[in-house]
Amino acid sequence: MSGFVNPLARKLGLGYRESIDRLSAATREQLKLSDEVVVSVTELACREPGCPDVETIVAVLIAGKKPRTVRFHKRIPEIDLSELATALREVES
Repeated sequence: MSGFVNPLARKLGLGYRESIDRLSAATREQLKLSDEVVVSVTELACREPGCPDVETIVAVLIAGKKPRTVRFHKRIPEIDLSELATALREVES
């Protein structure tokens, strides 16, 4: 984990840090990723008509390769590991 702290980032709610760590670790384990690979777990709010209120994106960033992403239309703490595993398998195929 880097030492960078974004002073403009919103404050994480109760359980978010643990949920981010859980999703990141499960992604690393399932895809057998090294420590050099970046796994990003981000929650976005959308105010555009027709898009979900909240979207969580889990991204795997490997230098020199196109990012692999999975998206969920729910908040970070609401994502369970079985649905993450299913989404990651679909991205891998």
